[in-house]
Amino acid sequence: MVTAFVKRKHNTDTARNGFQIQMFQGGPPHEPYFIAINNKDQVIIGPSKKIVATHVVGELEVLV
Repeated sequence: MVTAFVKRKHNTDTARNGFQIQMFQGGPPHEPYFIAINNKDQVIIGPSKKIVATHVVGELEVLV
C-alpha cells in the first residue's frame, strides 16, 4: 500500500550522487517527514530528507 502511495502521490524529488529519488513529504512545516522506497522495495520513513536520501543512495551504491 505504501509503495503504491509513494508512486502515485510523490511530491518531492531529490538527487544524491546522481541518483534521482522520489519521495512523499508531509507533516507540519516545522516537523516534516519523508517516505521513500529503496531499491529493494523497502519503505523508508524519516524525519529528515537528508537522512532518507542518504539511506536510499547507500542502498543503491551497494549494487553499483
